[in-house]
Amino acid sequence: MYSENIIIKDWRTIDISFGLIYPNIYDIGMSSYSIRLLYSLINSNDNIACERIFLPDNKIKYPASKDYSTETVLRSLENKVLPRDFDILGFSFHFENDFKNILWILEKANIPIKSQERQKLTSQEKTIYPIIIGGGPVVTSNPILLSHIFDFLFIGDAEPNLKLFFNLFQDFKQNKNSFQELFEKVKQIEGILVPSLNNKVNRAVLKNIDESPIPISQLLSHSGQAKSIFQTNFFIEINRGCPFQCKFCISSFHNSPFRNRSYENIVETIDDGIKYSKFDTISLIGSCVSVHPKFKQICEYIIKKGKRLTIPSIRVEHINDDLIKILESANIKTITIAPEAGSDDLRYSLGKMISNDQIISILYKIRDSKIRNVKFYFLIGLPNESEKDIKEIVNLIKAIDQLGFENTSLRVNVNPFIPKLNTPYEKEVSYYLKEGLNDLISKYKVIERELKSLRSVKLRFKNFKKIVTDARVQTIISLGDQEISDLLIKYYQNGANYSALRKAEGQTNLSIDEYLLKIKDCYSPWDI
Repeated sequence: MYSENIIIKDWRTIDISFGLIYPNIYDIGMSSYSIRLLYSLINSNDNIACERIFLPDNKIKYPASKDYSTETVLRSLENKVLPRDFDILGFSFHFENDFKNILWILEKANIPIKSQERQKLTSQEKTIYPIIIGGGPVVTSNPILLSHIFDFLFIGDAEPNLKLFFNLFQDFKQNKNSFQELFEKVKQIEGILVPSLNNKVNRAVLKNIDESPIPISQLLSHSGQAKSIFQTNFFIEINRGCPFQCKFCISSFHNSPFRNRSYENIVETIDDGIKYSKFDTISLIGSCVSVHPKFKQICEYIIKKGKRLTIPSIRVEHINDDLIKILESANIKTITIAPEAGSDDLRYSLGKMISNDQIISILYKIRDSKIRNVKFYFLIGLPNESEKDIKEIVNLIKAIDQLGFENTSLRVNVNPFIPKLNTPYEKEVSYYLKEGLNDLISKYKVIERELKSLRSVKLRFKNFKKIVTDARVQTIISLGDQEISDLLIKYYQNGANYSALRKAEGQTNLSIDEYLLKIKDCYSPWDI
């Protein structure tokens, strides 16, 4: 494996050291545009060294205090520095199930998990710990669960306030100010929550995303492994947010308003990227790339430059003959769509105004194209969902199977719906009460039984019980308050599996069912 565009600075010439942490393994972290963007943004400051830290590739054991493997010692990739030796550790937090990994990383680095304990040890014993900060979609959605752990939490877009934060931190470090002085100053920055002060905070919004500079000398890793394919791609964020307001989607509500990058900025970035980075493929990034007014022209420009193209899921109503021809010429073999539900009524209630007839009509066109595979995303456990709606998923896939696609070319993903704070469906927790979990498992069994023998269908889900119990943990992380945070720390300390969650309930005398019922009755720990 070799990597491109790594930035290694001499620590003797810098003022601030920053450990950028993606709380999962390298392959997943390096497939994140956020890591590439933050790495470039922070390192653009000559006086700051930003180095990456990931979870070890080796299988880890929870908690870290019981992980005795010498192969899981954490160090930064660039200068092999221990996490504890950085001035700041910044976590980019994208998926709820990485919560346990954040705790593992802190504990493995011999850093107390709770902010208050770190501050106490610093003042009493003069022990120095890094400042712990966090950002990302999970943080913006609900920072309250994390407020015992982090010193600062970035709410919304990071670009407007990173520079301001670093200026204040440099002043704090050089003048040896107290934590309290730093906290009081940082709370004045819009978009940063200081949990110890419980300040009111507005979500930071970068109004013009042309002002978010796409890294030109972009971090690329070449390992030759199939699972590492996105690490070799050049990422271009073409829009941010989503204009469609689907009721389950955090991007529509936590990342508004919807903003497109200008076509001119995108073209300039492609040209500069080709000059300064070696890559074969450009990946377009955005919650809804196909709604960009110049989407087709962007794709055509990439093809004209002799580069391959990848895109995330695309809205069915945006697929037409012209777009299919463009995707064919880009040699795209798989297209991803997200019907979410199998029935028109349930889909419309989510805010997705796409009919089954439209889906079938478009799939006829895809079948007759050079695009070989279609990946589908469905949700189960949705509000107002009935047994009939589950059968409608089955019926829709069976109808698509009859169109004559090749063997295993229809890849069907079915995920449990996770209620997200500050979305219209934040109170829809019924399936995550203990009595509802078996209902979700039963729905999976119905779908598997009906679809597993279809020639063109490949089911991309298994181990239903684990999927559902993991979804319950995601739900309480998504909706949790500080009491739930204490429960989840116990869950982590007990081994971070489902039996550990039940044990944590007993130890904290806190019932997850009672908490979820409180959410259902309109309790909310956090409002954006």
